[in-house]
Amino acid sequence: MSSPGPLAAAARNYVYSLSGELNDTGVYVGTLTVAHIVTGSEAAQRARTGDTKGIGGELPVGGELPTVHPDELAQHYWDMYTKRDRVEQAHPAELTPPDNTTTWSPTTNTND
Repeated sequence: MSSPGPLAAAARNYVYSLSGELNDTGVYVGTLTVAHIVTGSEAAQRARTGDTKGIGGELPVGGELPTVHPDELAQHYWDMYTKRDRVEQAHPAELTPPDNTTTWSPTTNTND
């Protein structure tokens, strides 16, 4: 069985490709990676009761998982949508990769 890494990489590549294809159409494509438990979610409820099946295994020492309120995530989504200045963002922000990627398009990149 494989780790979720290849699937996440494939999804990230797809989002970047789709963003490049739709860039001139007015359609925004972006992804927000969340590295916390969302407050009020089923995963948060299960973590509170100690049922960690399906949410990453054992709780860390001390039994606390980092959480984020859905309103904070909504603000990230809104900011990404209105500014349209990035394809991806992570929460917490320090996990966001640096923007050193270029968008490839068959009309702007050629193999001469």
